[in-house]
Order: sequence, then structure tokens, then C-alpha cells
Amino acid sequence: MTDEMEAANEKEDVTNQANNQIPITAVGCSTDENDISKQFFELCQGLTSGELVTSSNFKMSEAMSAIELMEPKMDVGVGSRHIKTLDNAINMGLYADDYPMQLAVLDATLAMMVGWIDGSSLGSTVWTNIMLANVKNLRHPIFHPFCAGVNLLVRNIHALVNTVGNLEELPEDFNPQALFMTTKWASRGEIVAMIRDQIAVLSQIGKTWTACPRASQICTAITCRLEFVVLLLEIMGVLVPPEIENPHYDQRLGHMVLQNDHAVVNGFQDEVQPEERVDEDKEELKNNDLAKEVVQNMVEQFVGKVAEEGVKKGVEAAAKGNNGGPPSPASAPESPAEDPKQEDEEETEDSETVESDLDDYQFKPNFELAQILVQRMIVVAKCIKDTVILGRKSPDNVDGDYSWLTPFEPKACIRLTPACFPRSVKIPTRQEAADWWYDCSLRIENLVQVCPRSVKDLNTLFYFAKSFTLDADVFTRSLLQVCMFPTDSHLCGHDERTVADPIEVTLINCYSPQVLRQDSPAFKDPECRILYNTFLQQMTKLAITIYSSFGCNLSRQRDRLETALEDLATCQYHAIELDDRIDLVMIDSGQIGRREENMSFQSVVTFVFNNLLATSHHYFELGFRMDLYVPYEFTYIFWFLGDLEARWQMTTMERSREIQLNFYRQSPFFRAADETMTKQRHIYEQEMICRMESHKFNVLNQMSMIWMSEGMIKLTVALIRMKVFRMPDGGDEAERLRFERRFEPYQCLGSPLNVTYEEFKQRSGVDDMYKQPLIDLIDRAAQNFEEGFVRLQKLDNSKEQNQDTNHIIAIAKANSFACKILKSIDVKEKRIEWSFQKDFPIFPVLTIKSIAPPAPKPKAVAPLAEPESDSTTTSPSAKKTEPVSPSVKPTSSPAKPVTPKPDSPSVKSASTPSKPVTPNTKQAPSKPVTPNAKSASSTPSKPESPPNSKPASTPSKPPSEPATPPVKPAETPSVTSTPSQPASSKKGKIRTKRRSRSFPNQI
Repeated sequence: MTDEMEAANEKEDVTNQANNQIPITAVGCSTDENDISKQFFELCQGLTSGELVTSSNFKMSEAMSAIELMEPKMDVGVGSRHIKTLDNAINMGLYADDYPMQLAVLDATLAMMVGWIDGSSLGSTVWTNIMLANVKNLRHPIFHPFCAGVNLLVRNIHALVNTVGNLEELPEDFNPQALFMTTKWASRGEIVAMIRDQIAVLSQIGKTWTACPRASQICTAITCRLEFVVLLLEIMGVLVPPEIENPHYDQRLGHMVLQNDHAVVNGFQDEVQPEERVDEDKEELKNNDLAKEVVQNMVEQFVGKVAEEGVKKGVEAAAKGNNGGPPSPASAPESPAEDPKQEDEEETEDSETVESDLDDYQFKPNFELAQILVQRMIVVAKCIKDTVILGRKSPDNVDGDYSWLTPFEPKACIRLTPACFPRSVKIPTRQEAADWWYDCSLRIENLVQVCPRSVKDLNTLFYFAKSFTLDADVFTRSLLQVCMFPTDSHLCGHDERTVADPIEVTLINCYSPQVLRQDSPAFKDPECRILYNTFLQQMTKLAITIYSSFGCNLSRQRDRLETALEDLATCQYHAIELDDRIDLVMIDSGQIGRREENMSFQSVVTFVFNNLLATSHHYFELGFRMDLYVPYEFTYIFWFLGDLEARWQMTTMERSREIQLNFYRQSPFFRAADETMTKQRHIYEQEMICRMESHKFNVLNQMSMIWMSEGMIKLTVALIRMKVFRMPDGGDEAERLRFERRFEPYQCLGSPLNVTYEEFKQRSGVDDMYKQPLIDLIDRAAQNFEEGFVRLQKLDNSKEQNQDTNHIIAIAKANSFACKILKSIDVKEKRIEWSFQKDFPIFPVLTIKSIAPPAPKPKAVAPLAEPESDSTTTSPSAKKTEPVSPSVKPTSSPAKPVTPKPDSPSVKSASTPSKPVTPNTKQAPSKPVTPNAKSASSTPSKPESPPNSKPASTPSKPPSEPATPPVKPAETPSVTSTPSQPASSKKGKIRTKRRSRSFPNQI
């Protein structure tokens, strides 16, 4: 039966049912079939719970898909029987000369692209614009080039993310889509030319609208949208390898097809003869700009080589002719063209030369041209950001899913959306999308400027990648990975520079192993060279693994760093073997008598351990950024960060400094007298000064982190003892399990990073902190924070590498001041929170806020029919007494305070991370808070013990410690301007402040 007949029968059935000509059964089947519902349910009673009936022609996935399609709440659910088509949109006025509506459509399409990049599927965002799937049928001068450019841009981003492979979740969003595989796309050159032609037309039209400034502004705004798409395509063209943009791209010129990406178009082949297609390909290849650029680069790169080989052949032929004389007529052919063997040899040599030359070609990102393009893109993005208001206003000023615009249909491409559970699709507004694209332009500018300069050493390489990916999206993260490794391990497509080069530069400059010094016997030892090559190979693989993890979101980065810690343990093993062999060779050569006399003793091991500690620090930093740690875990988290990680990091830095100074004193530049050596010595000393200056900042930062970690441990114990928050149930055994789970990735490592729970309890002294006086414990915590920033204030923190120092100073000052306030307040009347800085989340800031009093209830108003004689008196019926807490007398206390809701306006914090208040800041005096009589009683109490440890034997006369610290009215600073609250109010609880995410939703 044909499709037309089936459609006619369906239409007839619907008409008959509407006219009540065919009765409909309860189960919805036709009359010629039997109703098996009763029999089916009877058979189902024989099935037990969990038992499943299977059949050869039935699958559970089919049933699930049917259920999802019939449920409108699902992502693929069909909620309506009619889906808008392009013809419907045209009839609704899509082609009307309504420039505000056209501008709104362009902005909405760009907003849908942002929603897709931020994590939603294509079918629920970009492809809801029905024009994108019908570009060939569009006949609009603005929509046609714009939609063609957006389609190509979406396909290029889709191919880029899949090629990089940094996406491990939500596979339905970036898996190969049917629209990409069954559609023929125009080349980038054609689309760019088409858009630029329309830009020129709109520019001329805008100049003629001098009488209507608003129309001219809208015309300019539309031009900016078109140019923005062009600039994005061109930037990707110069930064991304062409095989990503074109899956049929071939580096050999004879097989280069730039415009015919897919041979299958809508299920059938192109009706073009092979001979005609070859002629068309050759003609289009001549007129293609990308092909001309590739040919020109190849000619410039290999013309010298080909010319040199031609000169050599000519010289050899001339030498043979002069020395041997002319060939004999019997052996020589009549003409050179008549010798088929010679022709075959020449053709073979030429083809081999061309093939070898083409094989040497490697794509290199053009960062210079990209910088020019991105500067223009920033200007255009700024214009888009400022002209969004010129578009059509949305109903009720809510953009929503843009279904109020003519070309948008939420269910337009529902057939292309894979079956999945319902998700909350977040579609940004047009203004939010414009701001996002402007920020994206700035990120691309940062990439093209810093990326080629970040490959000089290992520290710079990873510092830029880590800082760049914190605010980047999946598009710019993938772009960074492709720019750094376009085809293989060669950095930025450089012919000779690989990842091993920054590793060797860092080793030579900071650790100077003997195996890399030409005047050392270890340099000439074959076994040392073999061990060094093995070590360098392992470190290169590890560096690529860690760098590629920066292309993922924060969660995937943290998972891959756990694997990197295991790989670092393997590198540590190879480094130990290499250092042992170097010491043995140095002793055998007679240069040293003992291993410790080696100037670079254990240099390679120190290098690996330094990178291990840096990776561990980043691992914990990602955990803080994702709010994985709760406040009662801060004791062992900050003990590990301070007492282990920071102390050992400082030790490796000091060892690196010692090695550099030892080699400088032994270098020939140290005692140079002639002018040439003096100049070289001056250059060498300048490099040493720069490294030592950076080293000083890093060492002081680590020292400050040690002090701040000790302060965090003491402050956390004090808050537990003050009942601000309680430990979870389970006792010491539950605490041990939490400790082992947090440090599970370190079990593959040896000492000193692999520690046990007993070692933590013994070395940290946490149990003793529960026995010390509470006031003394808080004072010691404040003193630790002060030690953390006193030394750092004297340094110059203007350099970018030392920005961490500014964050440490601000956090230390804020926590020190918060400790002093904490001693003189009643924590029951305050709300205490931990807040984290976006740029430096490794250390939180303690904020203290007052609990807002309850809103007063409105007084009853007497009715107008019974006016009162005296305006100052109130009728008895209008008086209402406030509810009073049973423990407080109504005559002496106000109403019981209520904890404010999260969305209520908060009172000014006592200490904020952005602008900490110094302890000497002058504040207005305020009335001291009077504690409750019960809490202020002088009855001695037993000393507190750790909540997760067994009660120890106490002395006969334990030191007294009040449940609430005593109040000192003379030292009480003014925290807020709110009136003091009774001591019997609701207890304040500490909560980790959930900071607003500065990153877009990761895909």
C-alpha cells in the first residue's frame, strides 16, 4: 500500500469516527479484532514480582520509547498533534519587512546556541528554529545566509568537541546527529562570501535611512549579527585543522574536496556524471581560497628543497657529459622522450618527492591572523550586547523558549532528540546570551594571545591551562586543546617542539640533573641515557594526560587527576632509578666520594615530587570549587594541606633553590674577568634573579598556607565546641571511614603522603584542642591567621604569578578579625557561615551575620463606621499580644527571633572576603549583648572531649569552661546595627555558603 493510500485511509477513519459511524471500543482497537485485555490481566496474575515475559519480536526499549513518546513531559514527548512548518511560518509573516522581529529572531537563535553549548540538547535548543532545517527552501535575504552560517558553525563546534573527546557525560547532546549525516552543506568560503555580500547591501541601505535613526540602528545591529557569525567561522578556520571542519578533507591536492562534504543528499546520489564531477572539482579547486592558501604554503615551504635537488641533478648530468663524452648512437635513443624506462624513473622520482613533501605538511594555528579577527569580534560582540533592546519585545518581558517568535517551534525536531529522561532545559534570554558571547570573545582573545607564549616551560604551560579552564565553556576548552595539540604531541603545531621540551627546560633551569649537563660523566653514560629516555617518555605521557583533563569540566578533571596520581607514582619509581645510576656513575668517576656530595643530589626525584604535590593541591582545589567538603571535615583536610602538602612543597622549592645556587657558584661565569664572559654572566644573573624572585614568593605563600591551615583547624574545633554545628553520629569509627574515603586516591603512593587516621590524630593534636580553654584556642587561631599575612604585606604583588598572595592576605585578615569578634558575641544570636572566594577557593572566610528580627504584625484598624473620639487611644479589640517564649518574661523581652529565609535581605557581614576589615578599624560603639542568666552562671562544668572519641578519665577538679564564652563589654565591637536579641533565641547553625556558580553548565 502506498503512502498516499494509507494517508487517505487514515483521514477517512478519522472522519468516520467523528461522525460516529464506527463504534470505538474501550481499548481503542478496531471492531474486527478481539479484546484480549481480560485474558491478558488474568495471565499477568500468574507472574511473580520481578518476572518478565519476553518475546522474539518485542523489546523493552521499544516499549519504553513508546511510553516516552506518549508522555508530553519527556524530552521526546509529543504534546501536540500539529507542528509548525516553514510554510506555516511564512504564512504567519516570517518574510514581512519587520526589522525588529528579524533582529529578535537572530538574537534568539544565538541564545539557543548558548543554551546548547551550556548543556542542553540540539533538538530542544538550536533546532527549534525551523529555518535551520530548511535552509535550501529559505528565500529571505537575511535569514538565508544567517541560517546557513549558523548551521555550519554548529556542525564545526559539534565536530570540534567530538574530536577533542573531552565530553564524558550527556552523550546524546554531542553524538553524531542525523541532520549532520544526511544533509549537504555549502563550503565555508561560499557561506562567508554570501554573508559578506548581504552585509554590504545592508550597509548601503542603512546609509540611506538618515531620516529614521532607529531604523538605521536596527540595520546596523543586524549587520553586526551577520558579521559575528562570519568572524567565528573564520577564527575557527585559522585555529582548527581543516579535517575537523570537513570530514572529507585530504592534505593531498589531488584529492582535496572542500565543498562536497557528503555525497548522500536526502537519501539519493547526485545526478552528476563522474567526468563532469571531476571537471567541476578542478574548476572549484582553482577558485577556492583555502586551496590556494594551502598550495601557496606548500610551494613556499618546499620550493627551496625542489630547487636544490634540481641543481644537483643538473650538475651531475653536466659532469657526466663532460667526463664521459656524448653517448654512442647505438646505445642512445633518437630523443629523450623515446626512452620509456627513463620516463618511468623520472615520474617515480617526482611522485616520491611530492608525496614525501606532502607528508611533511602539518597544520599550524595562525595565531597572528586570529588576533586580528578576534579584536574585530570583540567590537562586534560589544555592539550586539548594546543593541539587544532594539529587537521585538517579548510578551510580559519574558523570552522563555521563544515560541512567541514566528520561526520557533519547540517540537520541530523532536524526532532527532534521543530518548532520555526529562531534564530542565535552561534557555538564556537574549541579553544573557549577548553577554555570554562577549565573554566568549574575551576568552578567545586570551587564548590566541597567551597560548603560543605559554609553552616555554612546564610551570607556565599548566598555569595558563588551569586558569583558562576555570571560566571556560566546552567550546573554548576544546579550542584550547586543538590549538595546543593540533595533530599530535607537537605544541601549537611546531615541527620540532613537543611536550618533552618544556619538561627538559624546567629540569635544566630548576633542578639541573647531571644527566643533562654535557661536562658530567653521567651525560655520556649509555645506561643513564636509557633510563633518562624512559623517564622522559613517562613524564610526557603524564603531561599530555593532565593537560587534556583541563578540557573537561571540573568533575571529570578531578576524576582524571586521581589516575594521574597513580601515574606520578610510576614516574617516581623511574626517577629513583635514574638518580641512583647518576650517583653511582659520579662516584665511579671519582668526582664525588659520597652520594650526598652531588650538587644535584636527588634532583629528578625532587622534580617529580614537586609536580606530585602541585597535582594534589589542584585536586583539593577542585573539591572546594564543587563544595564537596563539609565543615566538620576541615580538621583533617586542612591538616593535610598545611602540615603535609605545604611543608613538603616548601622543602622541594628550597632544594631547587639550593641546586641552582650550587651550580651558579661552580659555573665559569661566576669568576669571569673578560668582557665577553661578563656579558654572558650578566644575562645569566638576570635569569637567576627572576627565578629567585618567583621562588621567594612561592616559598612565602606556602609558609602562609601552613599558618592559615593551623588556624583553620583550631577555628573548626572551636566552632564544634561552641555547638555552632554538631558532628554526625557514628563516633570515632565513622570519622575514620570518612578520613579513609577522602584520602583513598593517595593509597597508591608511599610516604609521606599516604597517612593513616591514627597518624593524623597523633601529629595534629586535635584531641588536645578539645581540652584547652576555649578563649585561648580562639586567640591562637587568630594569631595563626595574623602570622599568615604579616610577612606577605611587605612584598610586591603586582605580577600575575603572585596574585595568590593577595588572596591569602585578604582571607587571613578576614578570618583573624572574625576570630576576635567570635570571642565577644553570643553565637546563638548570630548566623555563622563559610564563604569561598571564586579566584582562591582553597581557604574559606568565616562570616558572622545577625539574625533578622521578625516582621511586626500589622495592627488592627477600627472600622470607619465607628470613629474613635481620641486618635491616641486604641480599641480593646484592636490590641493583640505577641506570642512570648515560655522561658522569657513578656515584659522584658521582644518576640522570639526567626531565622531569615535564604532570599531575604541579609545584614551586613562582619567580614567579607572581598574587602576584609582590619582589627584596628574604628567602629561606632554599641551596647554589649547581655547573656542569659543560665548561660552566664559560674557553675563549673566538665571539660569537653572530642565528639568522636571515647570519654577519657578526667581529674578530680576539672577546669571550668562555660558553655558560652564570657562577654567583655569593653571589647565588644559593633557588628551590626540591629538591636540585641535575647539569649534564649534560636541557636545559630553554621552552613557552608553555596556560592553562585560563575561557570556555565558543563555539558
